[in-house]
Amino acid sequence: MPSADLLYQLGKRLQVSMDYFFNDDIKVKSNLLEFKRLTEKLLNDRNYNDLAYLLQLEKNNKHFLSVEDKAYLTWVEAMIDFYSNYKKDEAIDTLEILSKQINHQTDIYLKILNTLANFYDEVERCEDYEEIYHRLMKLYQEKDLTNQEYLFGYLKARYNYAHHLQLNAQYREAAELALETIAICKEKETSHQLALLLIIVGNAGRHFMDVEKVKGYYLQARDLFSIYGNHIMLLKIEDYLQELEKGPRMFEKSLVLLDF
Repeated sequence: MPSADLLYQLGKRLQVSMDYFFNDDIKVKSNLLEFKRLTEKLLNDRNYNDLAYLLQLEKNNKHFLSVEDKAYLTWVEAMIDFYSNYKKDEAIDTLEILSKQINHQTDIYLKILNTLANFYDEVERCEDYEEIYHRLMKLYQEKDLTNQEYLFGYLKARYNYAHHLQLNAQYREAAELALETIAICKEKETSHQLALLLIIVGNAGRHFMDVEKVKGYYLQARDLFSIYGNHIMLLKIEDYLQELEKGPRMFEKSLVLLDF
């Protein structure tokens, strides 16, 4: 057992209170707050080159990292390997191992599972993807969805699954899940993933809805992309709608512009 003096020195060095050594509910303050903020933006932009540079700078820092912070860095590195370094198998192995090591009640565990599900979907490991998705849904049902981070993760996981269903020609199921998730967005008063969900309904709905109804979903998505300044998706929808006006024969041909 360390002496009181040693515990004091450890607490000072690790930047934690003395309570940390005696109370399991005490959380260590993260030293990655700024890195996480920048990472979120770079991931949204799919800017993996800058993210790799930022990660290397962070690795060179000598400050104390909690177990969760170390797992966060490993999670980021796995995404860079998968999407930028073409090391897909290595990235999957990394997250599979990490998912078994990290506490399942932590926030980073949910991020790891979400990303691992995406990896499985990308490499067409459909059974593994289905298993992870259903595990995620069970975990999110146990979380407080008034917490924005949990809510956004939950909505993203549902959107990803709806997109997966659409790509596998399960069009009604995809549209139904997207519409259910849109209802959740409205209930929780958030627009997170809303435009993308509307596009899922349009993409899937063309197989069993009339053209005008499908067009309505794209128009709603267009308005949201315009509000939030997503010019790339705004242009894609505008191009699609112009082709649609030329007649029903253009309908299926230009739909691929919105498959992402």
